[in-house]
Amino acid sequence: MALSNFEISKTLTESDVTDKVGLPVKIVAHMIPVLMNGENSVELTAFDIWGKPWQLKYYTRPTGKPCPVLTAGWREYVKEKGVLAGDEFIFSRHQDAGELPYYVIQVKRETVTREEELVAVEVVKSLTPMTFQGEPM
Repeated sequence: MALSNFEISKTLTESDVTDKVGLPVKIVAHMIPVLMNGENSVELTAFDIWGKPWQLKYYTRPTGKPCPVLTAGWREYVKEKGVLAGDEFIFSRHQDAGELPYYVIQVKRETVTREEELVAVEVVKSLTPMTFQGEPM
């Protein structure tokens, strides 16, 4: 059975960045087939745009309001990528006919180009500290 493709996005809050990322409730309908074992959580692999796999845990409350979140693995992603409150989080599932489904995780940040155009770019933490005239930026 093919799972439906989806994409959700949200602006990250401080608590999303420091703890776990709260997901829009509309994702629950897309995740029910993944949770067919009756559990309220599942470990999944999501790939960033560079193809790096990230082990994440999707969790939703078993009763009452679902409040879906990504927990385990999320903090490692935040730390490695340098994610900040205000960044745009994008989580999606893709499945082509006859293929296994896969998840993609992205975080984008708005920036201004030299031409003073506002654009959203993939968040990538610099591996080396940036300096200007020998001073840290």
